[in-house]
Amino acid sequence: MQKKLDKSVKHGLKWLKLGWFCHNFMLVVPVIVLVYTQKGITVGDFFLIQGIFRLAAFLFEIPSGYMSDCLSRKRVMLSGAMFALAGYVTIAIAYGFWALVAGEALLGISSALFSGTLEAYTYDLLKRNKTQKQFLKEFGNITTWAGIAEFTAMILGGILYGFIGANILWIESVFALIGIIALMFLPELLEIKRVVKHKEALVDAISITTNTLKAPRLRNLILFPSLFGAFTIILFWILQPIMETTHIPVELFGFYIGMNQLFAILLSKYAYKICEKFGEIRTSIITIATIIIGVIMGLLATHVSSMPVIYIACAIMAITPSFRMLNNLQYNTLVHHSIKSNERGTVLSTRSMVSTVFGAIGLIISKFLMDDFGITVTLIFVLLMTVLLIKALKSVSKYIK
Repeated sequence: MQKKLDKSVKHGLKWLKLGWFCHNFMLVVPVIVLVYTQKGITVGDFFLIQGIFRLAAFLFEIPSGYMSDCLSRKRVMLSGAMFALAGYVTIAIAYGFWALVAGEALLGISSALFSGTLEAYTYDLLKRNKTQKQFLKEFGNITTWAGIAEFTAMILGGILYGFIGANILWIESVFALIGIIALMFLPELLEIKRVVKHKEALVDAISITTNTLKAPRLRNLILFPSLFGAFTIILFWILQPIMETTHIPVELFGFYIGMNQLFAILLSKYAYKICEKFGEIRTSIITIATIIIGVIMGLLATHVSSMPVIYIACAIMAITPSFRMLNNLQYNTLVHHSIKSNERGTVLSTRSMVSTVFGAIGLIISKFLMDDFGITVTLIFVLLMTVLLIKALKSVSKYIK
């Protein structure tokens, strides 16, 4: 029988859900390639900018996680929300490659400040009244609400774009501001502060990161989902160019991206049940299969003339990247159970750092493949590289059931 959550924990989870909901209400996503190309860049440049976004996140991953361990998880998340607001405003007024890079860099810093800290805060909030075993369920609920925000924004984004164009970025800015206000009401978790004795902070942070990557169990629990995330982010962003190339009406873009978010919601809600039913290894095999299916659907959509087939292929392709949510929740939980509370933020930021680097490399490679060879070659490249996922699963299978 599960232990009941006390009032302080319920209070924290409530405001965390609202803050994360607002942070993920991203109207521009289903039409972002259209918005950015109208601001003076190519589709290939878009992939490069997304890669730079991840490099910006990479630079702040470890510092943000370490600050959340030593200072305050709440304040780090508040800073992340403020950087998000600054990023949206910058992109709204931007034109040209470097202006967009500046906006995405701010969003990258925001992503880094949230990446490990959000989960660390949730786990330690539950640990406050010894209910951390419910983490997968409760964090799944938080990501479910975030998924609802993304799903709603995807549907509205495609529709609103036809009326107000890139001005939807200003609506996002309003939601970002509400998110900041919500996070202000979170309870502090002062009891898990890391106290550094006889060490410089930088040396301590590097030590935690190095030990994390040296530990075989943690290294493999980080490697597989990081590789998987890199493949899914490429599939997610290449969907819009495919829909544009195959002449799917722009008004439907939001519905297709919304399907991705709808499945992400379902996978967040039932991640713990899926893992319990199939086990960690079989669940991982299922996620690898979705990547292969997504690539095949993308190739099918770009090489047939039948619009019904194109619509169906794009729909299936839109769904496949959502399995990243299941993969993340599955492996993040395994990582949580293997680390100390006063190192949690730094370890999770190390995990995010690896994931960010892999994603950045994949997107930067995709930029040159898209510009020089096109969609088909890029998809074939992703398909061939899935052999890396199979090898990574073989390595991690020693540590999971």
